[in-house]
Amino acid sequence: MSCPYYHPDKQHRYLRLLRYARIHDDHEDSETQLANSELLFNDLESLSSNFQSEIRPFLPLIYRKAVKTGVFSQLSLEAQSLLKNRALQLIATDLANKHCLAGQFPKFAKEKIPIILLKGAAFSNNLYPDNFPRIGCDIDFLVREDDFQKACTLMEETMRPVVIDSKRLATHETLFERVFTPRKGFGPPVEIHRGLTNPHIFNIDPQSMWEASRRHPEYDSEFIRILSSEDTLLHLAVHAFRDLDFCNHNLLDAHEVWLQWQPDHDKLIALAKDWGAQKVLYYLLSNCKTIIGTPCPEELFDSIAPGQNVDLINKRILQSQILRNARSSKSSSYRAIQLLGQMTFPDRIRQGIKYQLHYVQTRLKDLYTSA
Repeated sequence: MSCPYYHPDKQHRYLRLLRYARIHDDHEDSETQLANSELLFNDLESLSSNFQSEIRPFLPLIYRKAVKTGVFSQLSLEAQSLLKNRALQLIATDLANKHCLAGQFPKFAKEKIPIILLKGAAFSNNLYPDNFPRIGCDIDFLVREDDFQKACTLMEETMRPVVIDSKRLATHETLFERVFTPRKGFGPPVEIHRGLTNPHIFNIDPQSMWEASRRHPEYDSEFIRILSSEDTLLHLAVHAFRDLDFCNHNLLDAHEVWLQWQPDHDKLIALAKDWGAQKVLYYLLSNCKTIIGTPCPEELFDSIAPGQNVDLINKRILQSQILRNARSSKSSSYRAIQLLGQMTFPDRIRQGIKYQLHYVQTRLKDLYTSA
């Protein structure tokens, strides 16, 4: 494998803490463990003076591991206080968010609208223990295309839809997701999806995905579901591509999916080919193996590896300083890299071209309707 598929500015401390947060560890040799333990102690100690916002999603898992291994009691009182208090605050917020989410379920079930929980909502009390969650910023779930408008109408009873721009109504109508925020009081944003990502870039069969889905074990309801292990890994890869970031808490999620849900390797490879998502899966799992220690077999990588020239282009995109600097501002340079990535990351160039044509047509409709 050719690695790393992330920007060199990613701090080694961040990568070590990401690996440290695993629920399922591998068996490292004692010499490596000793070296890592010394580094990790300093990493944990430094959280009180140098806290990265990137660590927030898995801070409760770091706290869990520190307590479990006895390292927590060896930290300074200042480091103990920061780690414990921040972790408990995040856990409390996550519990409140779950309560908000559960309050939405009855009206969807009443209307016979099944939903598939995605990302953090799917992993809560499933991949991760309820008392030590992996924190998400919002709540995402998927509905069938035919149920999308009805689901949005139901959500508008208690939440306010977010419109990107009053001059981009055509874009709003064609989005694969709609965002809702609380009308009053506390609560997380909710995203209702009718697809996993932008249309055309990947060839995702919704019928097969729904048929392969299963009940979320916490709710035990036919109407509250999660993706299969194979579809979950592919969704994580596709989502990482959308952000052009294959090195964040998505690696932790993919690692736990791999070990706890044990995806069928042959089925995963076949689905990746069907989706046109072999390359993005390769980048996600490559980083999983090298950073987190996920035991993915080499033969799997051999089956989905990109060609050498395309791989070089994609690595340069992921390591681009333009991408690192422009991620928040969405500058013209960032947009240019996005356009290039839409051609080189999907398995077939025509996938990216079809999406770009779709986007241009939608923007022309925006201009026409706002004139």
